[in-house]
Amino acid sequence: MLSESLPVTLSDDTDGKVEVLRTTRGTCPICIEVVDARLIVDSGQVLLEKNCPDHGKNRALLSESPAYFSELLEFYHDIMPRDLPQRDFILRLTARCNMRCPICLASSDQFEEEDLPKEQLAAFLKGRGRRLKLDLMGAEPTVRDDLAEIIRMAEQGGHITALHTNGLEIKDPDRLKELVDAGLREVHLQFDGFEDEHNLVLRGRPMQEEREKILAALEQYGVATDLVVTILRGLNENQMEKVLTYAAEHSFVKEVFYLGCRALGRATEDFADQVVAPDELIDDLERETSGKIAREDIRIFQKLYFSLLVALRVRKCFYIHHYIVIRTKDGYRPLSQQMDLTYLEPRLERFRRLVKRGRSRLLSVPYLLFHCGISVLRKGGMTLLADGVLLSFLLALGFDLSKIKRRIILIGFISACDPWIHDVEMSANCGKGEVATDIGVHEAGADANVERERVHLKAEKKSARSV
Repeated sequence: MLSESLPVTLSDDTDGKVEVLRTTRGTCPICIEVVDARLIVDSGQVLLEKNCPDHGKNRALLSESPAYFSELLEFYHDIMPRDLPQRDFILRLTARCNMRCPICLASSDQFEEEDLPKEQLAAFLKGRGRRLKLDLMGAEPTVRDDLAEIIRMAEQGGHITALHTNGLEIKDPDRLKELVDAGLREVHLQFDGFEDEHNLVLRGRPMQEEREKILAALEQYGVATDLVVTILRGLNENQMEKVLTYAAEHSFVKEVFYLGCRALGRATEDFADQVVAPDELIDDLERETSGKIAREDIRIFQKLYFSLLVALRVRKCFYIHHYIVIRTKDGYRPLSQQMDLTYLEPRLERFRRLVKRGRSRLLSVPYLLFHCGISVLRKGGMTLLADGVLLSFLLALGFDLSKIKRRIILIGFISACDPWIHDVEMSANCGKGEVATDIGVHEAGADANVERERVHLKAEKKSARSV
């Protein structure tokens, strides 16, 4: 199980109204050093509070639904092992980009950084066995002329490749075909909505016409696609449901991820007051869908997701939450209409107790899977039963988005960890590692994000002293 909270010393609260959920260690967003921290509920908000000896207290919002957050946090801590191996890695192939997005989290073209050498990548893969999930990222990985070679090398090693891109290079069908022929399985496309007024703020340029060409190329080759919608508070929340509707109408789209903008890279310059925590995105989507996708359903589904992770021994982060909708002829329907989540919840609590008591997986896993099947049958979802079994296998064997059946659309509520929300204890179970030239190999991508910010801060201070 996850370790007990670390001992810390924090000043007492003067009003006595703060509820402490747990104590931990975190990163001061000013000096980027690890300091004492705690997770608290104050005035109806869940906050990560850091106490830096040099810069005092600072707080970052994690949730405005304390009951939801604290219940799932306790569930997660009760069942999640801490010794699971990392099987998903971000490959930071380059710091170069063919755009200059004002919200760039990757600090593209701002610091001297060599492209990740193929030899270094080959050595890393050789020491990690087979069936890794490899996220090809950067800044913008398609600026590398040898991207097809990298994909082919990874695929020949038995790994799953996923390209994260702004899409400008692959709007050319021939360029996309080159990557698909090399073995590319899936594409995660920056897609912030359908309005160029939003694109101008987020990307610094109109994008809609080009994105139409990108989507046409992906659909032409049937590439499994995830639309990654970066949400900036007060700008484009009204695009969330529109993108989901588009996904329902186009079967090559398998997933929609709502990404809350965070204070990383260039986003810290102008948008630090518009950042969004993953949990906030749930409220946004519930509002935009008029309750069709409900936080209460996501709460129960998240317990199921955590339980499956434990049963299948898959390492994932607490902060990324998920849901599923079912594609229909006239749009989509939420999972709750085809799976009896109310029936399932007490069985998930029973699974939690079995795991806490140290019961063998030979008992707990069959128990979980049996009742998942019953919850589907209670809603008459026979076809969904087969889909659920397939999703479980994919989760266990390395998630290959291209294998998902056309009925299913996955939804994720995510964010990159920045120094404001970085929690050392939580990052120990981060669902992705990172391989890069500037900071090497990290088993936790959350730690890599913060380490890169620390390196950049030191470089800026050194440069300022030399002037």
